Amino acid sequence: MKKKLKKLCMLCFFITCIFQPQQGFAMNISSECGILMEQITGRVLFEKCADQQLYIASITKILTALIAIENGELNEWVEVTDDFVRQVGSSLYLTIGDEMKLMDLIYGLLLRSGNDAALAIAEFVGGDEATFIDMMNERAREIGMENSIFQNPSGLDETTYNLSTAKDMAIAMQFAMNNPVFREIAGTKTHRATSKDGKTYVWTNKHKLVTGYYEPAIGGKTGFTKQARRTLVTSALRDGMELVVVTLKAGDDWHDHMQLFEHGFNQYEVQKVVEVGELQLSSEQLEAYDLKERLYVNTTVYLTVRQDGSETVRTNLKIHDNQTEDGEVGILQILLNDEIQDELPVYQVEPLEPSKSWIERLFSWFTGMVSSK
Repeated sequence: MKKKLKKLCMLCFFITCIFQPQQGFAMNISSECGILMEQITGRVLFEKCADQQLYIASITKILTALIAIENGELNEWVEVTDDFVRQVGSSLYLTIGDEMKLMDLIYGLLLRSGNDAALAIAEFVGGDEATFIDMMNERAREIGMENSIFQNPSGLDETTYNLSTAKDMAIAMQFAMNNPVFREIAGTKTHRATSKDGKTYVWTNKHKLVTGYYEPAIGGKTGFTKQARRTLVTSALRDGMELVVVTLKAGDDWHDHMQLFEHGFNQYEVQKVVEVGELQLSSEQLEAYDLKERLYVNTTVYLTVRQDGSETVRTNLKIHDNQTEDGEVGILQILLNDEIQDELPVYQVEPLEPSKSWIERLFSWFTGMVSSK
């Protein structure tokens, strides 16, 4: 019966998508605020009050998990104390005095949204909760979350609170999904963990899109409190393009996310505009700039553009009057619809093969997956 109901819901959704006008396809979401962002370039493809601060509930745990993965010894044992098990709301129902590996606590944090796990992680990784909260706010600033305030690692908002925006949480998810450990955990459907005393826990992911409602979904986090209402973050991958959707104060957030993803996948694509190495210049350009030497860049640039060809992508080379001390002879501007998206230093010396950036590694992984199908 459940399978039939699921199929019927998906059929209704796709029928709605087919008959809805393309121009307004992604404009009518039930959530108070939301955003659709492309993973590699960070281009925002849709937004609705994306910079408005709201309570965010348990999607807070995206940042909690990331900091734990970056700073903690994942195979170390964490002792469960009375403070942990007295946390209100969703719980892993851990046993006082028992010990769990930090890695398993992170699984419980993301899959079951355990508030007991959130406090245990914070005190173990930070030494105490206050220090961990400082780490959260510092990391948020480092990755560009400009409108976020964190006062606890769980997202509870009864005595303390966390405020953020749809855009900031999209940035957090974009950054977190670049971490292979986070990526693996956030996309796991079921995880089995064993405590040091031999107690077995089996946790199933609460995120319905990840567990089967929407095939492209590869990771995410749910959230709910009475003040925040429903909050949801999801990453999805199709045909080499990965998208992030965040909704805050949602009505029908499952449908909102599927609708926004379908809009993004159907309307946009990622293009490689410039590749690290020698610039490919026409004879006219060489003559116009009076260039006798080859020019090089040390960065690969991607842009997200509409599939229908309605957007223009071009480059503009500017040569300096004099070469700088580090060998820079000019700037290559990357423009989308005549707006500068990036500026790359240009050199006359061929760069050593640089280590690939996370964007390049992620794009290579995407294209590898597509070509292997």
